[in-house]
Formats: sequence, C-alpha cells, structure tokens
Amino acid sequence: RRKIVVSTNVAETSVTIDGIRHVVDSGLARISRHDFERGVNTLMVEEISRASADQRKGRAGRTASGVCWRLWSESNHLNRPARNTPEIQRADLAEVVLLLHSLGIRQASSFGWLDKPDPAAVERAEELLRLLGAIAASPAPGEPSDITPLGRRMLRLPMHPRYSRMLLEASRFGCVPAAALCAALVSGRDLL
Repeated sequence: RRKIVVSTNVAETSVTIDGIRHVVDSGLARISRHDFERGVNTLMVEEISRASADQRKGRAGRTASGVCWRLWSESNHLNRPARNTPEIQRADLAEVVLLLHSLGIRQASSFGWLDKPDPAAVERAEELLRLLGAIAASPAPGEPSDITPLGRRMLRLPMHPRYSRMLLEASRFGCVPAAALCAALVSGRDLL
C-alpha cells in the first residue's frame, strides 16, 4: 500500500520507516536562532547543510532501493555549509547561563562547554540576567555573581528569562492571562 510521509528535520536521524523508496527534499528547515530585534530565540526557515541533506537522502531506500529528489541545484548544494552550526553558537544563552548559575557555576564563561560559545554571547546573557535581577551584580568586572531568589523563581518557569520575569511581575499586578498571551505571541515567529 502506498504511503506519503511528511516530516520535519527531526526525521533526519531518528526515524526509519519500512518501504520508503522516494524522498523529496525541499532543502529547508526551521532552525532555532537568536533574533536580535526581539532578544529571544525563534525558529527561522533556512537552507540545510550538506550533512543534513545527506541524512535526509539516507531516509530513502533504508530497506530497499530508493532515490532522493532535491529541490535545489548542484551548485547551490556545493555552496551550502558542510555541517550545521552548533545551536550553542547561534542561540541566545540566557536560559542556559541562568541554569548554570543555579547549579553553582558562578562564572559561565569558565564552564567547560562541549562546543564553546562566543564569549561575547555569554557576557550578553549574564548582563541580561543582571538587568532582570536573576543574578546579583558582580562586585568588579570578571568577578563571579550568584543567582538571586528572583532568579530561582524565574528558573521554575520553562521559558526565556525575559518572559519568566514578565510573568512573575504580571502575577504581582494580577494580569497573568494578558502577559501569558503576550509571551506566547512574541516567542513565536514574527506575525507580520
């Protein structure tokens, strides 16, 4: 019986379905990136890397012969990056840095990252957390800082620290539903 499977880039490595003989690849994926205009991570549609394209191609013919049709040119394929940029190097680090502080790592820049983020991105995250009151202001440049009680409360909400702080303030002023709606609208893709 014929089947058509529509999948996301998660299927590049985690799904094998018997009988898939043909793959039509758009060459696009939703990639999480830091949106500097809004100050949060968002999903953006981007071209995939050559490594991702090879993974997608490998979904065809896992259990029998198969073929992959790519909806882009060979020259476009050769101009794509060889591999995906690690997420730690393209995303906002405020959530991760707040978690590190909660675990007693008082200086996120000294953490033993598997893929090292840009030091400026770590410093921007720490500065944002200081502005939000999630970590204490350091006594001198380069000195470590501690997570505050407010930061611990923010950490309990599974969202970007900007939004967790907004919801905590909304709770004080009795307007949580409106603030939650705003957080949901702003954290999704650009509506316009």
